[in-house]
Amino acid sequence: MRERVRTCPECQQNYDDDVAHCPEDGFSLEGVEPVDELIGRTVGSYKITKMLGKGGMGSVYGGHHPVIGSRVAIKFLHPQYSTDEKIVERFFNEARAVNIIGHDNVLKILDLNVTDDNRHYFVMEYLHGRALQHIVQPNVPIGLDITGPILLQMCNALQAAHDKGIIHRDLKPDNVYLITLQGRQNFVKVVDFGIAKLTDAEGASTGKTQTGMVMGTPAYMSPEQGSGETNKIDARSDIYSLGVMMYQMATGRLPFPGTNFGEVLMGHLQKKPDAPRTINPQIQPDYEAVILKCLEKRQDDRYQSMSALREAIFSVMQTHGISAELPAADETVEMAPLEFLGEPSNPGNRSRPGRQTNPPRMPSSPPRNPSNPRQATGTRNPSNPSVSGSRPASRPPASRSHSGATQPPVEPKKSNLGLIIGIVAAVVVIGGGGVFYSINAANTKAEASAARLRELEKKRREKEIADAAAAEVQAKEDAAKKDEHIFLSIVSEPAGATVDATWPEETKHGTTPFSIEVKNNTKVHFEYSKEGFSPFVTEVIADKAQQVKATLKPLPAVPVADDKQKGPKKKKGSQDAPAQAEGLMDLSDVK
Repeated sequence: MRERVRTCPECQQNYDDDVAHCPEDGFSLEGVEPVDELIGRTVGSYKITKMLGKGGMGSVYGGHHPVIGSRVAIKFLHPQYSTDEKIVERFFNEARAVNIIGHDNVLKILDLNVTDDNRHYFVMEYLHGRALQHIVQPNVPIGLDITGPILLQMCNALQAAHDKGIIHRDLKPDNVYLITLQGRQNFVKVVDFGIAKLTDAEGASTGKTQTGMVMGTPAYMSPEQGSGETNKIDARSDIYSLGVMMYQMATGRLPFPGTNFGEVLMGHLQKKPDAPRTINPQIQPDYEAVILKCLEKRQDDRYQSMSALREAIFSVMQTHGISAELPAADETVEMAPLEFLGEPSNPGNRSRPGRQTNPPRMPSSPPRNPSNPRQATGTRNPSNPSVSGSRPASRPPASRSHSGATQPPVEPKKSNLGLIIGIVAAVVVIGGGGVFYSINAANTKAEASAARLRELEKKRREKEIADAAAAEVQAKEDAAKKDEHIFLSIVSEPAGATVDATWPEETKHGTTPFSIEVKNNTKVHFEYSKEGFSPFVTEVIADKAQQVKATLKPLPAVPVADDKQKGPKKKKGSQDAPAQAEGLMDLSDVK
């Protein structure tokens, strides 16, 4: 079963919505509105009403109970993945993880099942709110008075998950929703445990993620995630990701921005973040220390639990008189439901960069309240004096007197001298006024022309400056692209292999896992070795950021023969001596 289809008007055949022309008759399908076959269908106890969002693994729909009217969100796995056992396992892993946690600050999953036509789905509570990403604006810091109560709730939710042996692994502003609950706004709901790592009581992973596999969102992933060391991922990995979010909200920018995956990953693995107060001096010094401790490269140098991080944040808030209470909900500003926020960041939608449309503007705006995130990020007040203000009344036309009396009889002509003088005087007055008006109009026109010329000259200078700046930026970009460096992550199974990486500029020796950076399109030669394992040799063209992995094969055990079964000892240098010296082997067959 397909989710969205187009029906050819000629042959009435259904095709996926990305098919541009009917294969049967060539009819163009671009103008045909796609139909979603799930909308209107009843799944379990709920009728599907609309699509809320679509991600890489699945789509999320809104549904309601026809009898009691309750609203839910239903996530369907894409049909093409329904036969992939690993993806299905990962899809339902989210429902199991959330059910194990059972915390108020974690999105509730109510049911999961498979339809008769093999569509995997689970039913979630319907969130009436917005993602934290909605209030995180580029280069706009958010004060601890707003983010503090949010962070404390996140720490509570994640500590509850960690207590159950569940690591989120994909913390980011898209996966934190803020809702209104019991008269308070900014109540946190952590969502998307789709790639959560489940561990046992000893902290060992119970999942099937392979060593060397990188999962998560690059901008927020910990160094151990970025290097593919899945066996090292634990609660402190979530602490690092939360530290990235704290840095972003406090400064308005990410600690390690980049234009590609390799550049961002290199920052997480090797670079030290700029001190937050160098970007935003208003950050409290003790809060800056908390952020930087979360971003330590070594896991042992970070906070060792979400509870410890929560205590550190709460202590800073107490020191500076910041309340941990959630702000009261503003009844005059209604929180928009998820379907009005564009494509929502529902579980599984990891590939989406978080581009959301703005919520519908309210008909009026209350007085500006800094504790209200919607207002703090610049909610527009639609009341515009130029539009809604009172407009001056139109000047009524001059009234004319219309007398109903009859005209008097014609009198004998009198001297017109007075009339002539009056007319002449009027002409003089009018003429003088016309001359005055003409001179004034000419002056006004000249001033307008001069102002126009000044404006044109100003725009010309601004354009020259902008063009020069753009040319300089383009030149720098061209130079950077010409000398672009590519990031390679070198790993092995098992880890701890020694590697010689050789390319024209240099040779680097290291122990897996480690990383190197080379110029674009460089050919790199790798030689892996580890005691007790066969060597491994490979070459890679570094045309993109990638992982170079070697799976080393154990050497076969050499049987020790009994002295009684041995034949006569051969003399040193005899023709029957083995061709290979002890401890050496022919590498010609090693691939």
